[in-house]
Amino acid sequence: MAVLARAFPRRLLVNSASIFGGEAIARLATFLMAVIIARRFGSVALGEYGYALAMASILLMVPDLGLNLFAVRELSADKRRLQTIFWSIHWLKTILTGIVIVFALFFGEWGIADEGRRLLFYVLIVRVLLQTFSQASMAIFKAFERMQYVALQQSVNSLVVMAWAGAALALHARLPVVVAALVAGQLAETILGWLIIRDKFSPGPLRNWDNEVLSTIFAACLPIGITAILEALNLRIDILVLAAYVPSRVLGQFQAAAWFAVGTFLVASLLMTVLFPKLSRLLREHSARGSAYVVSLLKNGLLLATLGSLAVWLMAPNLLPLVFGRDLAPAAKTLRILVPALPLIFLNTVLFYVFVAARRRFVYMGTLGLGVGVGAVLCFYLSARYGAAGCAAADVAREFIISAVYLYFLIQGNHAPIAGLALLKVFLGATTVLVVSAFLTSSLGHGDQWLAVWIVFVLTGTLFMLGLPRRREWRLLMDDRL
Repeated sequence: MAVLARAFPRRLLVNSASIFGGEAIARLATFLMAVIIARRFGSVALGEYGYALAMASILLMVPDLGLNLFAVRELSADKRRLQTIFWSIHWLKTILTGIVIVFALFFGEWGIADEGRRLLFYVLIVRVLLQTFSQASMAIFKAFERMQYVALQQSVNSLVVMAWAGAALALHARLPVVVAALVAGQLAETILGWLIIRDKFSPGPLRNWDNEVLSTIFAACLPIGITAILEALNLRIDILVLAAYVPSRVLGQFQAAAWFAVGTFLVASLLMTVLFPKLSRLLREHSARGSAYVVSLLKNGLLLATLGSLAVWLMAPNLLPLVFGRDLAPAAKTLRILVPALPLIFLNTVLFYVFVAARRRFVYMGTLGLGVGVGAVLCFYLSARYGAAGCAAADVAREFIISAVYLYFLIQGNHAPIAGLALLKVFLGATTVLVVSAFLTSSLGHGDQWLAVWIVFVLTGTLFMLGLPRRREWRLLMDDRL
């Protein structure tokens, strides 16, 4: 037991279990909502829900605007600034939520022709308005490394969602009433967060509007906020573009496959949420230990993500009907095309946080901007020609481009340049071998099988270039004294 306590310090265990457990419960509730919609209302309803959820997810980034990440970063370095930062970000969020409300009303009336999509969009916008203030409370908990409060909030949220959804289904309610369960759960989560902040952290009385302080915080957060918006667009642009070319039934099938990409992003984000305060401290010191920490993150994270992606590719024909029902079975081919993007999404999310912690603003903003621009062009072109399959291929190409750019800047910097060069060689080499092999064997018609081969090349190449996982690397990641 003593050895286990040294390897896995209590606070790190509590924080990690709280974040992953709480977020897993919360995301499971959202995921189960999609499963309920698919099985009870069909692929058309899932397509309407997917479109509304994509729009709401992007608009959530507007009142966030980097304020939550800013609060975590600044308070993890100096907790005495709690009162100033807490009330300042709430002032700014209040203004930004007003902007979202106005935009949502105009866009819903004149930008969404489909009545089903519009109604679900309005329901999810209400959830967004509550969620942004709940996330402000969570940012405080994360900065103080009291993640158990985050888990408590999200557990209560999920219980309310499941209770509401269960009652709505029992009463044979319409789709918008079932989806409103997400609003009820979010309201409970937000209120609970405020109560915990008041009782446990004492942010003090409401601070008056201070132009100088708010302008300083806004200027510091704006680059991160723009990046968060770009990141949300990067994750959801496929749904929004595809919706213009295919009916809701096909969009629902694509949404079922895209849940795996979203899930990969969420897992990587959860991991980095736990590790970000420590990563920020290490990279601020420009130490050799910081570089070793980044290498351990990239290597072990990529190996796990690649293994998981290969498993998803193999199980795709049975996995989608099992989870979402037979109506979504045709999405298996789309999922297999999308699978190579999963390890790239994981890698890109980790590198995004690395560059944010290192305060390399140009890198993470420019890279995501390039990815969104190129991705949008590819999505429009390939979706118009090939539908859902073309959109999935555009996702893979976009994530590959983002990975290549991130790794280039990792090589140019002082944070694990050797690992960056090794991974760039792995991805470029695997892609080159794939294209040449497919051409020589004239098997381009079986592209989804060659995509599985590409995943195997990435896995073996990573092991060859960076070696097998080592115990000391995991100890470094788990070291709570850093």
